[in-house]
This record gives sequence, structure tokens and C-alpha cells, in this order.
Amino acid sequence: MKKSILGVLKWIILLMLAIVMLVPFFWLISSSLKDKTQFYSNPPVYFPIPMHFENFVNAWVNIGFFRAILNSLVFALTFTIIVVFSSALAAYGFSRFKFPGKKVLFVILLLSMMLPTQIMTIPLFLMFKKLNMINTILPMLLPYCLGVPYHIFLIRQFMNIFLYGGAIRATPEALDEAAKIDGCGTMQIFFYIIGPMSTPTLIVSALLNFIWAWKDVWYSNIYLGRPERQTISVRLLSLIGDKSVEYGQMMAATVMMMLPVILLYFCAQKYFDEGITITELK
Repeated sequence: MKKSILGVLKWIILLMLAIVMLVPFFWLISSSLKDKTQFYSNPPVYFPIPMHFENFVNAWVNIGFFRAILNSLVFALTFTIIVVFSSALAAYGFSRFKFPGKKVLFVILLLSMMLPTQIMTIPLFLMFKKLNMINTILPMLLPYCLGVPYHIFLIRQFMNIFLYGGAIRATPEALDEAAKIDGCGTMQIFFYIIGPMSTPTLIVSALLNFIWAWKDVWYSNIYLGRPERQTISVRLLSLIGDKSVEYGQMMAATVMMMLPVILLYFCAQKYFDEGITITELK
């Protein structure tokens, strides 16, 4: 009886927390179907009648949604591939090789995580302006070609603790020797052994990077001035006028903007949950 009561209480608490988490999504969808008068009504309108589905059509046309979503997709995918690959290589180096100053370099890497990215904005902008790279996605990609400190740390911890001290329970030397006996070189060990074993944390890193790039406004707004090259997150700002804001269209565009990320999460949910769980436990 005690276990049953505790089980019911647990599900009630989880249900309440789920409702709290879903309230913003409900309000977003509800707001995407309102007109201007319903936004300012008192008391608030939770279920708009009539529903203004034309907000989605107007948002699609006014911000050039298809072109913007295509720009965001190209940038997010390219950014994710570059960051995950370079961070995994850097993590592999910190995890497997011994070289002078390794610990000091790793500490500097961790300290760089505390450095706000905004303080580098002006120097980077001036540099890329002299290189004639403004209005391209190159300034948003090149600084990350050597990896991102957080993701280097995340993948390195997985390689060190989970592969060698957790599920695999083998020393790096043993894995290296077994692979070298089969004729593998250093990079072959990474691509055929360590990389596939690190799939859960690589997928977590890919999802986090994709979401960051998808919703980035700071760098996209600075480097992409031409409307035809702007991402969807920047094009949303065009709905903010000098005297009024198209809230209905903005909410509708936000709903459409969220759909690819939600779809991506559901497709990779198994690996994402597994990677997060392993990282937290270790």
C-alpha cells in the first residue's frame, strides 16, 4: 500500500511538472492564432475564436520563410559537422596522447569556457571585414574549425571515463595494441574504434550544436546584412516595426521554426537520452 501511494504521488508530481513545462508551448501556439486585439485583451484569451490561421501564411510571405529556413539549415548543418568533427579530434588527442604541457593546455581550454564570446565580436568583425567575408557564413564557421571547448571537454570525458573506466573497461594501451596488431594507424583507430564507440556523446554534441546554430541571432545579425542571406532567427526581427509588432505572425513563424528541431529530437531521442544519461552518471 505504501509503495502504491508513493507511486501515485510520483506520477502526480511528474504530471504537474510536465504541465508547467508545456504551458509556454501552449501559449505560443495559442498566440500564433490571435489577431492584434486578442493580444491586448483583458482577461487574456487562451483559446482564440476565431482562429487566425492567416498568420502562418502572412509570416511565410513577409519574412521570406522558405529562403530563410534554407539558409538556417545550411548554416546549422555545416556548423554542426565542423564543430563535432574538430572537437572529437581534439578530445581524442587529449584523451590518448601524452605531450609536454598537456595538463596546462587543457586547463587553458577549460578557462576559455569562462570567456564571454561577445568580447571577441569587434576584433573578429574587423578581421573578417578586411578579408571581405561579411554577408557570408564563413565568419560564423571559421572560428570553430579547431573545436569548441565545452564539446571538447564533453567528448574527452566520455572517452576517458566511459570507454576506459566504465562499460568497455580497457586501458587505452590495450585498445591501441589490439588495433595496431590488425594494422590500424592512429587515425584509423579514431575512425573505426574510438569514434563508433563514442556515438552517444557525439550525437548529443551534434544536437546541442545544431540547436545553437539554428536559433543563433547574435552572430547571424552581425555578419549577415543582406535579407536574402539571413537565417530564420534574424528574419523574425523584421516583424518588429518602429511603431508596432506583428505578434501573431512572429508567433506563427516561431512555431514553424521549431518544427525541424522537434523532428530532429524525436529522430535521435534514443541516442540523445542515452548520451545525456551516461554523461551525468560519469
